[in-house]
Amino acid sequence: MLVRCLLMFFALGYCLPGMPGQRTAKSWRLLFAGNSLTYFNDLPAMITEMAKQDGVTITYTSFLFPNYALEDHWNEGKVQSELEKGGYDFMVAQQGPSGAPESQVLLLDYAKKYAGECNKNKSKLALYMVWPSKARSFDHDNVINSYTNAATKTASLLCPAGLAWKYAWQTDPELPLYSPDNFHPSTTGSVLAALTIYGSLAGKKNFDFIQYENCSWKNEISKDRLNVLVQAAVKALSK
Repeated sequence: MLVRCLLMFFALGYCLPGMPGQRTAKSWRLLFAGNSLTYFNDLPAMITEMAKQDGVTITYTSFLFPNYALEDHWNEGKVQSELEKGGYDFMVAQQGPSGAPESQVLLLDYAKKYAGECNKNKSKLALYMVWPSKARSFDHDNVINSYTNAATKTASLLCPAGLAWKYAWQTDPELPLYSPDNFHPSTTGSVLAALTIYGSLAGKKNFDFIQYENCSWKNEISKDRLNVLVQAAVKALSK
């Protein structure tokens, strides 16, 4: 009887969300809260497609509006109400680059609020680190530090897409991660973000499960370029 109870305990514990490197559940519910840096190229759908190739079924709800910060979502109250319904494994959240000192303060303040709401509702906050506009490329390290600090201080997961962008450009400075407006992501930029976010949620150390021939974006990204993206994501996830 004792052995049976112990086996049940470890089996249940191994599948709990919020435990890096131990994502064994075959279905997740995600809540996305952010702005156009998430809804451009339908990033949630990209993550869902990636998860499917890894044998994980994702269903999700999104609150994504132009120019919204976490403060705007908080003041509106819809995200909190959705979390209170329960059943979400992760809340994936982002705002603008947040590299400026005052923006760093706001990101941390509202990450704390949402981390508390997630904890109350048995979910896990995952902060999606973005990147600065091309015109403010000098601010890239501040963006990285801002999101990293907010995730650390709130005991949240960090999805370091902005760091992966930096590493990808170190390998190939001509990599077209921006869309023509030099701020929003191109398809290539969104795929790199999706790799990093799914990798963070799933505790991945590699992406060997990806079947290039079955990817919806295969005609826009070559195999060689995908390899650069994968290596950048793996490097970012290992930090």
